[in-house]
Amino acid sequence: MITLYHYVHCPFCVRVRMAFGYLKVPYRSMVVPYDDEKTPIDLCQKKMLPIVKWEDGKAQNESLEIIEKVDQESRLQMNLLKDDQKLKQVSDLLDRFGKPIHNLCMPYWIWTPEFGPSSREYFQQKKEKKRGPFNELIQNKASFLKELEPLMDELLSELDPYYKSPVMTIFDIMIASHLWGLYVFPEFQFKKGVHTYLQDIKNQCAFDYHRDFFSEKKEVGL
Repeated sequence: MITLYHYVHCPFCVRVRMAFGYLKVPYRSMVVPYDDEKTPIDLCQKKMLPIVKWEDGKAQNESLEIIEKVDQESRLQMNLLKDDQKLKQVSDLLDRFGKPIHNLCMPYWIWTPEFGPSSREYFQQKKEKKRGPFNELIQNKASFLKELEPLMDELLSELDPYYKSPVMTIFDIMIASHLWGLYVFPEFQFKKGVHTYLQDIKNQCAFDYHRDFFSEKKEVGL
């Protein structure tokens, strides 16, 4: 069985978990503490997750490459990633979502069961260098929520009922995995259409965001 090394909060890790669920790929889950640098460096020579250790013992990172390897039948229409224009549209949208989502959610992610005292301190010190003190992010939450409004409207306008498609594709998993972290923010309410879209993807992927919070090692199969 393959092993997935991942962070629970990380959208790039979430996209692999969603894809594995959709494709019914069984795997062993290994939630890596955020301050554990040794494990990812030993596996792939740099601190970056997700990492999959395949049955032959080889390790691989880069979420989309991992998904592409397991989706041999292209059920998620992986060929879309080769369309530079379409990929850029999705990537640009996620980049614009990224700042307000991360600024809102990072101060809350660190208090989920994924983090212990040392990993919480490591994460906060690292992220505050880029984003500023977490207490200031919380104080400025109104501005970040305001940034999200037009982005959610833009996303809704592209759903047909999936992202520019009548069927779910890899683009939907990319989008859903980045938006999912917002569920942890207590004052944010998704627009009904976006919530319905995310829950549909969740169901198709048999995805449970919280499943790995309470177990560092478990087998996941469908």
